[in-house]
Amino acid sequence: METNNSFSVQRFFLLCKQSLIINKKIISISLAGFVGILFIALILFQSASQFSHWENNNYQGTFLSLFFTLGIIISGHAFPAFRTKEKSMTYLMLPVSASEKFTFEFLVRIVLFILVLPSLFWVVANLEGAIVHHFVPELTNYKYSFIDKGWTVNSLGEFWIWKYFAITQGVLFVFISAFTGASYFAKSPLLKTMSAVSILFAGFALFTFLLVKGMNLEAFHPARNRAFFISDEHNAMVFMALGVAVINLCLLVIAYFRLKEKEA
Repeated sequence: METNNSFSVQRFFLLCKQSLIINKKIISISLAGFVGILFIALILFQSASQFSHWENNNYQGTFLSLFFTLGIIISGHAFPAFRTKEKSMTYLMLPVSASEKFTFEFLVRIVLFILVLPSLFWVVANLEGAIVHHFVPELTNYKYSFIDKGWTVNSLGEFWIWKYFAITQGVLFVFISAFTGASYFAKSPLLKTMSAVSILFAGFALFTFLLVKGMNLEAFHPARNRAFFISDEHNAMVFMALGVAVINLCLLVIAYFRLKEKEA
């Protein structure tokens, strides 16, 4: 049966349905556990400050910590069947194509996580805040919003579209790099991915430092303060945003062909 080079919407939805049926119990337990732990954690954090001096930015800090921590863990454990040889054989023999398996993992591990967690956190945070405020009126700032008061598009300054795009690509890079590592490494994928990324960044930083010092680039001032084609903040923002986007695409291509290689 030729499935490796084709994408069938019908097979893809069957894969999603089968996965939901098999994992519905663990999904329900995980969501209930997350809600309960988050509810208790927010109460403990607020009680540490005597239920005062708790602002929207405190909620934001808690959310961002959970968002990146859980996101890295979930995306860093994609393709769980690859952790053991027996499960790998069963997974690779599923009557679905590599593109369908890859799309399913990407949507569940990254896209669905990014959509679900903020909504779930908003509901739990506001529900917890309302309940605690009812019993402890001292907690006055109990309503949580992702957008702070007074926020406008103009507050981001110029090039806000490219700034948003760069931030989005930066967040995706964190998750996609962990996702790619999970497709590449069979054992301890998250630990190996973090080690590999750390080594790459350290090597790049060392290379840049040696290049600047060795060629005395600190004393080099090109005409009109231009570095290649980057002559102002706008060009720098565009270059950074597009550069990270290209890196993300390359990582996804590597992950996809790694899956294809295992199915060959």
